[in-house]
Amino acid sequence: MENKFLKEFNQENSILVISSYPRKKERYSKGVCAVASFTKNTLLAIKKQNPDKKIVILTMQLNNKTEIYKEDEMLIVRCFKRNNPLSYLNLLNFARKFNNVKTVMLEFEFSSFGDVISTGSLSFVVWALFILGKKINIIIHQVLLDLREISSHIGLSRRSLKIKAFNFALKRFYKFLSFPAQNIIVLEDELKNRLQNIISGDKITVIPHGVDRQVNYTLTKASARKKLGIKSNDFVVLYFGYLTWYKGVDFLIKSFQKLNQIKEKQVKLIVAGGPSFTQGEKEHYKKFLAKTEGLAKGYPHIQITGFVAEDQIANYFKAADLSILPYRRFMSSSGPFSLALSFEKPVLLSSNLGLLIESKDA
Repeated sequence: MENKFLKEFNQENSILVISSYPRKKERYSKGVCAVASFTKNTLLAIKKQNPDKKIVILTMQLNNKTEIYKEDEMLIVRCFKRNNPLSYLNLLNFARKFNNVKTVMLEFEFSSFGDVISTGSLSFVVWALFILGKKINIIIHQVLLDLREISSHIGLSRRSLKIKAFNFALKRFYKFLSFPAQNIIVLEDELKNRLQNIISGDKITVIPHGVDRQVNYTLTKASARKKLGIKSNDFVVLYFGYLTWYKGVDFLIKSFQKLNQIKEKQVKLIVAGGPSFTQGEKEHYKKFLAKTEGLAKGYPHIQITGFVAEDQIANYFKAADLSILPYRRFMSSSGPFSLALSFEKPVLLSSNLGLLIESKDA
């Protein structure tokens, strides 16, 4: 690492962030998990409030090589590999170089860093940082205490011994991960309610999911629809996000197979998203994806777009009349819900997301 970077960023009041992170000059990138955009939006907001604050992001490599560069007056260090716990040694090596930086912020979501072994190994990274004298703050994006609720999502039988073993380990993982942390941050009240059954509620703070206000408000519905080839008098329902079981995209498509008209308006369901980044290579997910895509075939009023590039996001939200979130399970705050609020769109929630409305910030 260049000495000029160490001199500039190795300061006591700097922040060391460990997280997935978007590609250069992007906020919503393909090939990284959804937490990446959340992290960048959060850090940009911190920089806006505190322009002199120095921020170092230790994140995953994109092309199997270490990269160090400045962007938005922050230092990005791509120093470890997803799904490779041995590369955490390199992460810790870089953390040691920033010996004057005492505050660490870890953005944690299951599968963000890799499979079960990579996720479990991350807790030892947290303990190592604690031993190095770092003050650790962990943002836990998902809290689920019974994996039977998402058995189809993870490809396990509800009655299997494996899921029982994972459930046994899950609570202990949360506890082991959280013990060395000064603060645990979650994005919803319900997530705190669940987590404080395992760790002290005094350590847990709720900070609501941010709403991105840096969106294109000048774009009109008419111009967005023209760009996307959507008729002006269609009633457009938008599902935005990865195609996953727990988000209910399969039964949503099935529900709309025969719903192609409301009163005198043609209904168009747009499923604006592609395969899950974290699950894409798993066999049970490949079967789910093929089944889901098959449900839309033969129904011209149902469109699956694939991954939506950052410069196209505004077009889809602006073109929509209604955003829909048919989630089967509530285990994290919803980025698509936040985006719908950003574009001031009405949102239809499944009953399983009713707890979002009951939150203090609703």
